[in-house]
Amino acid sequence: MSVFATNHSQVGINSTEVDIAALMRKGHPQIAQGDAYIIKLIRQHCQRLGRSFRILDVGCGTGYFASKLLKSLPDLELIVAEEEPDVVVKLKHRLADTKATVFDRPFEEWNEYVDIIISWGSHHHLPPNYLTHAKQVLKKDGVLILGDEFCPDYSNEADALRIANAKLIYIANGYILTSAAEVEDYKRSGEIPHVALEFERHRQQALWIWYRYVVDCAMERNCIEVAIDELRATYNDLMTGFGNEHKMSPLIVEQEFKLCGWQQLSKKSLGPADKPEFQSFFVYELGI
Repeated sequence: MSVFATNHSQVGINSTEVDIAALMRKGHPQIAQGDAYIIKLIRQHCQRLGRSFRILDVGCGTGYFASKLLKSLPDLELIVAEEEPDVVVKLKHRLADTKATVFDRPFEEWNEYVDIIISWGSHHHLPPNYLTHAKQVLKKDGVLILGDEFCPDYSNEADALRIANAKLIYIANGYILTSAAEVEDYKRSGEIPHVALEFERHRQQALWIWYRYVVDCAMERNCIEVAIDELRATYNDLMTGFGNEHKMSPLIVEQEFKLCGWQQLSKKSLGPADKPEFQSFFVYELGI
């Protein structure tokens, strides 16, 4: 499910009458910019491939981005993958007048080759093995376009070196472990190394700065529904062990790409270049 299409009912509002995905584009910084940039990348890759092509949008939510993509490139063969039943109902309704194919089972059950895979706003909600499965169904000259809201980077020099040298990324109830020895100690005694405790503290501090900015933007744009939803996300994300909403440094996901065998072709920050504390949204192009 996309982070940009929530299931939360809105206070005092009939949720069936509210398109939260559209509201997010109005009230949340950087999402609409990401839509436009990803569509630009897809157009470029379609020209590069020079053949009929198939695109799969994994964790597509209610299909807001998919509908925009089809309006820009109406001849696409597009598969939209979403498994949450309530969301699938809204997805099918939104795309009823299009040629898109709805795949409503877990992504790991998709077994046909595709040229482009899109993961937009869903990465930190999807199971870790989805990156491995994506490699299995992506054509050799294809590309994974992955964009998401991460925690603005909170790594000091030592943290960045620790992540870059990680032989594995293991999330122990929200804490980042980077070696087999750390994982073994944790499984045996529940011990979290001091460096991981401090790393998490830095994450929480960076998150607080980011979410204050996001909520302020929503309020300035008179988007109270977005502000309320982001306050919920703040509460969940600040809890270390809350797995459904746990944004981490982009350095961590970049190391996960390497460990999973992906080649990072490009990286685009959607935030202001002069304010790293507000650089949360990144879009990556990944190849096999």
